Amino acid sequence: MLKRKAYARLLKWKNEGKKPLLVCGQRQIGKTFIIENFAKENYSGYVYVDFSKDLEFRSVFENTSLSIDNIMLSIRTIRSLGSADLSDTLFFFDEIQDCDAAFSALKLFALDGRFKVIASGSMLGVKINTKKPRKSEEEGAERKPLSPMGYVEPYTMRSLDFEEFLWSQDIPEDSISKVRECIRERSPIPEAIFRKFSELYRRYMIVGGMPAAVEAFNRNRETYANAIAVQGEILALVGQDINRYNSGIDVVKTMECFESIPGQLSKTNKRFHYSDVGDKEQGSRKAADTYASNLLWIKNAGYGNFVHALNQISMPLTGQSRTDVFKVYLSDTGLLTHMYGDDAAIALHSSEYGYNLGALTENIVAEGLRKCGYEPFYYQNKNGKNRMEIDFVIAMPSGAMAIEVKSGKERDSPSISKVGDVFEVPNRVMLENGNISTDAEGIIHMPLFASAFMDSFEEKPSFLR
Repeated sequence: MLKRKAYARLLKWKNEGKKPLLVCGQRQIGKTFIIENFAKENYSGYVYVDFSKDLEFRSVFENTSLSIDNIMLSIRTIRSLGSADLSDTLFFFDEIQDCDAAFSALKLFALDGRFKVIASGSMLGVKINTKKPRKSEEEGAERKPLSPMGYVEPYTMRSLDFEEFLWSQDIPEDSISKVRECIRERSPIPEAIFRKFSELYRRYMIVGGMPAAVEAFNRNRETYANAIAVQGEILALVGQDINRYNSGIDVVKTMECFESIPGQLSKTNKRFHYSDVGDKEQGSRKAADTYASNLLWIKNAGYGNFVHALNQISMPLTGQSRTDVFKVYLSDTGLLTHMYGDDAAIALHSSEYGYNLGALTENIVAEGLRKCGYEPFYYQNKNGKNRMEIDFVIAMPSGAMAIEVKSGKERDSPSISKVGDVFEVPNRVMLENGNISTDAEGIIHMPLFASAFMDSFEEKPSFLR
């Protein structure tokens, strides 16, 4: 079984949580598997409901006179739970987005407080951020399902991060701790560890972090064929989700947005342009009107990492964010590598610098920063003497950090050199194919895989931990 950080998060909720836990995240990242194992290992009783399949349980909640006592009596009857003492029983409501009434009932469970409930779903991001009302079968009128937000403890789970991938490859915890220490102290990583981590990072870019793909790779680490086959199956499921949770022409438009992402990232500036989706004859404004909601669906379903442009680099970064200018990276780089084809995997495996790995390298950095808990932005100015492009900007406790990403041998970067002269940027970092060092300008050079451990760069103040 793959070791996941989510397990520790579930334990924290068991010991400290007062509300139902709402686990969001894209399909196939291991939500159901990890929650089921957690339930079996930590509770004497366990009730699992899959609302995408179990119509009988939907009827329990689709009742106009809902109360927790009535809900629990019905569940006990259906599952033949003779005892009324369910204090050490975990109730796991999976794919809860498929039952509006059960989703709304999470508020009742929170207010009641007697039962431990975890709810999960692959399309919860779509549900929570959707404003369209649904038609009530009972009343024939349009109404919105009652949202339980505010009465649940939300947790977004993602595919395996690089540290979890290292665990799956039997890398000692001491080695990972040493890398984190070197990042924190800005000191070189021992050469043997640096080389091994660099090799595994390239493998991670090919295999990705989807649990089924990692497990397929682990069955035979001499080939990527097993993992690549699983990735193809996962991408097919993305298409099924798009078909199931969209209707009419939106199915086509959403798929066009998703399939355009590799091409958008292959452009020089990597900015997402609606006019590069579908009908290329449309103007930018018309294309945005046509595809904006479909692209938002991809974001809310967890398939895309959006990185917005900044007007300027100043804190707080969110206050300088441009909602209309952004890049869209895939949430799992292994899937993006698959979409680019075998040539990309070959180039990554062999460190072939002649192949343009810029899109994949930026994607894995964006993914790593997001999984570390940062919201990455980028900055670009095409005019005047202060022309520059900073690949990523994140907020650290000490202020903004400007990050430049280099996928090849070339390490020259005038933008990272001048950004400190224009903006107040305490930390400038160059991620590249090299060990940790600090140059004469004060720019900190780090290996690309350091993006997965950037939460070790600077400790949070004690009152924020």
